[in-house]
Order: sequence, then structure tokens, then C-alpha cells
Amino acid sequence: MANIGFAHKGSYVQPIGQYVQTASQQITFKRRVLVTLGWNDPRTIRVIGQYARTAGWHLETRHFFDESLPLHWRGDGLIVSYPQRADLLAFIRRQTPRQPTVLVGLNQPGIVAGQVMEDNQMAGRLAAQHFMERGHTQFAWLSAYKGLVSNDRHRGFSSALAESGFKCHRLEYRRDRSSLRDWRHRQAWLARQLRDMPRPLACYVLDDQLASEAIEVCLAHGWRVPEDFAVMGTGNIEIACECSHVPISSVDLAEEEIALKAAQLLDRLMRGRKQPAHPIMIAPRGVVIRSSTDFLAVASPLLRRAVDFIGANLRRPFSLEQVAESVGVSRRTLYSLFRRHLSRSPAEFVVQARLDRARQLLAASPNQTIANLAAQSGLGSPRTLTRLFLRYEGVNARAWKKAHRDGVRPLHLSASPAATSLSA
Repeated sequence: MANIGFAHKGSYVQPIGQYVQTASQQITFKRRVLVTLGWNDPRTIRVIGQYARTAGWHLETRHFFDESLPLHWRGDGLIVSYPQRADLLAFIRRQTPRQPTVLVGLNQPGIVAGQVMEDNQMAGRLAAQHFMERGHTQFAWLSAYKGLVSNDRHRGFSSALAESGFKCHRLEYRRDRSSLRDWRHRQAWLARQLRDMPRPLACYVLDDQLASEAIEVCLAHGWRVPEDFAVMGTGNIEIACECSHVPISSVDLAEEEIALKAAQLLDRLMRGRKQPAHPIMIAPRGVVIRSSTDFLAVASPLLRRAVDFIGANLRRPFSLEQVAESVGVSRRTLYSLFRRHLSRSPAEFVVQARLDRARQLLAASPNQTIANLAAQSGLGSPRTLTRLFLRYEGVNARAWKKAHRDGVRPLHLSASPAATSLSA
């Protein structure tokens, strides 16, 4: 008779992961893998589950759903991430030496294991690049948690800004025991911090949940998002980003790729391969642009009028002379305005804005034809659209379209090359 943990034959006990011989048949047991995650991203468990089916694992996921711990568990592999709970952390530390283990994410729970992590400094740099491309000059970093992840995201953000001569306000909520899980206390603190901040302010936030909370605080106090406070999250968790009061722009950390690499690494370790000498680092895919940063922060009224004209006319052909005429300046002055405030020419701005429009249309309606997509974005021909996607996305438009239709984000999602995300 077999139970969940062991196979019995008389008084003999055989660990699962091998097989036993009965009088009637030979029973083969799958490798048993336990997944315990301190940060429960549904994309992670979905990808690990897909790999487990292909590899023939028995996947123990109860903790993922009800937070229970299999205290006397014995198996063949473990996938873990840093937990907030002390009892889970103690379990992971105790369990790690007993079987091959892979740690997902940066924060170290005091164990020695194979590791697959996101590039948090690059995430911060992408957020800074996105804001600077939109003309922002005032910036803030917002976090509610200490740790290596928070430090690295802030470091990447602030260092990229410093390289361009900008400073970053650091807003970090310091919790005590009484306010550990009190959202109202944190929201009141954030409101006090933002009240005296310069505007427009570009805020890069530790994660999407805190970004959603920051947007709610802004709206509750009559502050506009993104006009007063542009908010960028991290992680691109769609249920958080798209169900916020204002849909949240976010850095896509490539969580699916991280989960896949973690499962592949564990598979190799369970087959006797050596642990990598260094952690496996996965680069972010880029910035996914939504309404919370969909604003060009420019001080020049003339440039604002030029940008508005371009946004209202993206679908139809127009010349730079027409843009200059709409503003009441010469073409040379128009060129100087774009160079001085946005560090690009008017022509570059128009091309990138149209590409951004095509990207948004394709994400919203993956089944439309490439020809229609080119026409709706003002790029004219499928050939032009394909050439620009190859340049900025690393794949052609058809491949990008198929990836969205299948529910998988392309590996070369834009690192926000577009100058703006304008609505006509």
C-alpha cells in the first residue's frame, strides 16, 4: 500500500522518488517537488506547473493556496522564494540541505542554493529612462519594505537619473508593529509626503500593489494621475495594473522566464548536475505603458501645443511644416524645442509616437491584421511597421502579434523607446 510520503511493503519503507515491487505490478513514482513562495505570483506557479507536467513531476503546491506547511515533508526537489513569515523561513532553512533547492528572486533567506533572479537595478534604470523620455525633471522613489530588492531598484533608478543630472526624492515607509498591516496608517503617511512634493512628479514604486495604493491616495486628495503625479509600478501584474483606478504602467520583470529557468535548473540539479557558481540573472523585458505615466511633462507651452497636434493627428499624414504652423513657429524653432526639451528631433518623436500607438493597438486587439494596424497608427504600410518592430522590439510585427494572441509576452517587449503614448 502506498501513502503520500512513502511506499510500504511489509515492514520495509521505500522513499518516494523511486519505485517498489508488489505481487502484481511495479509502481513507479514521480519525482516530488515542493513549491513554497513568499511572493505568490500566479504566473510563477503556472509556468512551473507547465514544466512539471512535461517533466513528469508530482508537484506539491498546497502551501501556495492555503499557506500550510508540510513539516515532515520528504521529496526530491524544492523551489522557494524569500518569505515574510518566520515559520516558513525556518522551514525553508531546515529543508534546504535535504534535497536540491532553487531560490527564486534576489532576497536571500540565509540558504545556499541555486538561484534565479530578476535584474532589479535594470528595472530601476528602465523606469528612469521612461520618465526622462517624457520630459520629467522631478522624481521620487516610493517603497514600503526594506531589503535587497528595494535597495537595488532604488539604486538603478537614482543612478540613471544622476547620470543625466537629476536628483531623486527617497520616500520609504518605516513600519512599526502597530502599523505593520494597517493600510490607513501607510496611506496617511504617503499623503503627507506627497503634499509638499514638486509637481509634476514622476514616482517609481517598489511594486504594482503599492503603486495602486499611491494612485488611490492621489485621487482621494484631488491630485491628478498622471498630470500631477506620474506613477510607475514594478512587476507588471496585470490584475493589479489594469484594475487600478488609473491603469498602471509597470516594468515587466519577465516573471515567466524566471519561473521557467528556475524549473529547468531544479531539473538539472535533481539529475545530478552541479549547482551554478553564480546566480542566473534575467533581464526585464521593458516598460509596459498604461495611463498612469501617459503624459508628457514639458514646461514649454509651445512644445505642449506641438505634442497635442501630433497626438491628435497620428493616424493621418502631416508634415513638420504643418506642426510648426499649428504652433506658430518656424521649422527651425520647432526642431530646437524638441531637441532642448526631449533630446530628439520632431521626426524621431513622431515615428516613436506612432510605434507606441501601434504597440498599444496590437496589445488591445491581437487579432487585427498588420495592414489595419499600420493604417490605424499612421505608419502607412505593413512593411514600415515590420521594419520598426524589428528595430525596437527585436521581432517582427507578426511574431509580436502572435505572442499577444497566445497570451505570452515577447522577450523583446519595448524598453520604452517611444517618446510618448498619446491619445488621439
